[in-house]
Amino acid sequence: MRNMSLDRRAFIGTSGLLVVAVAFPDGAGAAVAAATAPAAAVTVRPQIVISPSGDVKLWSPTSEMGQGTHTAHAAIIADELGLDIARVTIETAEPADAFRRAGPGGAPGSMASGGSMGVRFWAAPLRKAAAQAREMLVAVAATRLGVPATELRAEAGAVLHPASGRRLEFGVLAAEASRLAPPDAPALRPAAERRYVGSTRLKRLDIPAKVDGSAVFSADVRRPGMLFAAARLAPVRGADVARLDRASVSAMPGVLETVAFPGGAAVVATSQWAALRAADALQLEFTATPGDTLDSATMTARMREGLGAESRAVLKDDGFAAVRDAAARVITADYEVPYLNHAPMEPWSCTVERDPDGVWHLWAPTQAQDRARNAAARTLGVPVEQVRVHTTLVGGGFGRRIMDDGVAGAVLASRAMGGRAVKFFWSREGEFLAGYGRPCAMARLTAALDAEGRVVGLHVRTSGPATGRSLQQAQEAADRDTYVDSQALQHLAECRYRVGARRFDYAMRHNHFPVGPWRAVGATQNAFFLEVFIDEVALATGKDPLALRRELLAHDARALRVVDTVAARAGWGRPLPEGHALGLAYYESYGSLCAQVAEVSLGEGGVPRVHRIVAALDCGDVLTPDGVHSQMQGGVLQGLSAAMYEAATLAGGAAQQRNFDSYRLLRINEAPPVVETHIVVSGEPLGGVGEPPLPPTAPAVANALARLRGKPVRSLPLVTA
Repeated sequence: MRNMSLDRRAFIGTSGLLVVAVAFPDGAGAAVAAATAPAAAVTVRPQIVISPSGDVKLWSPTSEMGQGTHTAHAAIIADELGLDIARVTIETAEPADAFRRAGPGGAPGSMASGGSMGVRFWAAPLRKAAAQAREMLVAVAATRLGVPATELRAEAGAVLHPASGRRLEFGVLAAEASRLAPPDAPALRPAAERRYVGSTRLKRLDIPAKVDGSAVFSADVRRPGMLFAAARLAPVRGADVARLDRASVSAMPGVLETVAFPGGAAVVATSQWAALRAADALQLEFTATPGDTLDSATMTARMREGLGAESRAVLKDDGFAAVRDAAARVITADYEVPYLNHAPMEPWSCTVERDPDGVWHLWAPTQAQDRARNAAARTLGVPVEQVRVHTTLVGGGFGRRIMDDGVAGAVLASRAMGGRAVKFFWSREGEFLAGYGRPCAMARLTAALDAEGRVVGLHVRTSGPATGRSLQQAQEAADRDTYVDSQALQHLAECRYRVGARRFDYAMRHNHFPVGPWRAVGATQNAFFLEVFIDEVALATGKDPLALRRELLAHDARALRVVDTVAARAGWGRPLPEGHALGLAYYESYGSLCAQVAEVSLGEGGVPRVHRIVAALDCGDVLTPDGVHSQMQGGVLQGLSAAMYEAATLAGGAAQQRNFDSYRLLRINEAPPVVETHIVVSGEPLGGVGEPPLPPTAPAVANALARLRGKPVRSLPLVTA
């Protein structure tokens, strides 16, 4: 097991290094610079480090959650420098301004991975930084060889002079290059010179270690003399420990301490098994909360009331009421989706240790390094500079690891043991119980039609908990009736459908149950609401679902191309086997356009059987085609799992599903035999890939199922028994 401590001095403090920091596209981040002074004198935050051996180290600004972001980063750097990708190694950096996306007004924001931004935000600054390093190396080589820089080229880890056959390795040039001022506008390599970006043969860098077992996830981290702390969590969010009987476990083998933390308690022991056994046996009671009586039926009633109530939380309204009143026909339908659990394969764990200098170290599978660091500092009452975060691989992110809810217990457990290394962990039941899931939601959609059956107005009202309030991004605003949760109406207002007058508003019906970003966040439910409704409008007006969408997108060539591509690839309109039907859905999210067609039949007991899903995605430019196809396939399967089976229900204020035996996921034998993916290259700016393939899956399957059953599908999951 390799030591997970990341000591940057091993790179910065060694002579002969070229260290290049990455500038933000808008200039808000750290300027690109070189550093050769000892670590204490370095003021820039490095991202790309060229060592004397000529190898390259990237301190990535993002977490690797299995989506292949680090492979894309390595491909960009290797291509732009002119280096074999095997010589590029990557680790997630610790929080610093150079690794933060710019916030409002150009100020550094937060270091975090989410919103399908890992490649689309960082591609340009990483490419520029690598190009700057290349030109600095070439400039030194030109001086040494006594030739113009225009006669040189960088490739295979060296600067070559083709006319004479002479070459100088990057490592030989790094020290002198580090003394140069980086060029402001380096020339970028043309696409024809790239070996990795755009290649269909690029292999994921993280896969070999995951196959041979050497990959380090949070559960794998080991520190000298490490102890283990197993957590018991309050069943209802907001409850705290009312009574803790330490004597109930103090005599058990291996038990050293019992520690209370906000929302629970943990038993610290000499082994993981001892900690688990003691945590199960620990006698404790929790305080009562206002949420103790909440159940799913009550939540549904509250959301339904919100659909009919007056709402002042309006995202957009350009005169829908007048258009509705003058319409020849009005169509209205209500929809509902449940809470979803992330159900990550890796339950939460975090290792904490204080070093001799009083610095606290966290080894955590986090998507939000600054959030975790701040939570630790706040809990310990120390400056954030006394906390370092070392990011491991993430065994199931999808938004779950943005939250910091497991950090307080971890640092308190270590502090109780004098700063000794402690691995703090939840059971899987704890993860299901306390994890932030996707909020439940309801929506009422209303379409106004003219005398010819054309859509001339659309109103969408959503009702449910506010993800932004759980994230504490807008607590004050969330207490007012004008608050519009950004996720509750996500990507609806920018929908490309031309539907005349539009109104999008929201009725917040928040509660204590924890909600947060789930893969594609609000787009998951909003795509279902909108795309199932579009099919209902098509049925009511006697139009083919594809024809109606083409009518609503007739003004937009890019969107039409995506829809037409998926229809053609799926054979829309072709004769189908008896008992089969096709369903279509289209949605735009995170800068990308995605359309899907699902072929569905009814199996035993009327359970839907999905035979084939065809997906088309326009994510603008494409850096790693194989990675895009993989993300599309993964998004489709996760979307299908949620559509078919997944639901977290409440009783007594707590989630009822506590493990995979009760939280139903799609099984291997239920996956479609065919998931066919097509990339539509538009040349537009980079869009996201990790999330956009998921939202259209549920409505595509639901629309096919509606054809088979002869009635609309207005709620999820599709299988409830």
